[in-house]
Amino acid sequence: MVVTVSNEYGAGALAIAKRAADELGYEYVDQQLPVVVAKRLSISPEEVEANEDTGRSLGERWLTSLERSTPELAEASSSEPFDEELFKATQDAVREYAARDGVVIVGRGAGFVLGPGPRIVRVFMHAPRAWRIAHVMQTFGTDRKTTEAEIDRIDRMRSAYLADWYDAKFGDPGNYDLCVDTSRFGEAESARLIASAVRLAEAR
Repeated sequence: MVVTVSNEYGAGALAIAKRAADELGYEYVDQQLPVVVAKRLSISPEEVEANEDTGRSLGERWLTSLERSTPELAEASSSEPFDEELFKATQDAVREYAARDGVVIVGRGAGFVLGPGPRIVRVFMHAPRAWRIAHVMQTFGTDRKTTEAEIDRIDRMRSAYLADWYDAKFGDPGNYDLCVDTSRFGEAESARLIASAVRLAEAR
């Protein structure tokens, strides 16, 4: 089985996904993906993550591609890969890990890369905005203003990414097999819910 994890920022998804992977005896896949993509594109993992984190609109990416296709402008542009190259390399990396079976893949639109299937469990973790703000502040010691701005920015970025590349709405329950309100169930129980859903799917 392959578990894909999408989430609203601040919902505690990373710790929960790791717990679920440990309980299932699955490989937890998160930071490995930028490393694989970086090797494919001959850049650093930091460059991959920086490119993923831009939150640029489709129009802005199109203008960048146009700039790079113009010889006199391309010489002055950075050495970052085309967004399409990064996107395709990320998809390939997700499929590579999924082929191993017994993995929990976090982020990178993995649920949309793999799509629905009998061996796929697509999870979305969410929580009320106020709870997420308090959770991030407590976890990282950030102030409220900074935390609110970061939560809103990352949610917008993820929403734009799915809309641009997959024509999908971020957080739409129809795109997932299991949606978990982590504020209601907490870290341990949320992980157990995911593990239970995977075992049920395995038994079918």
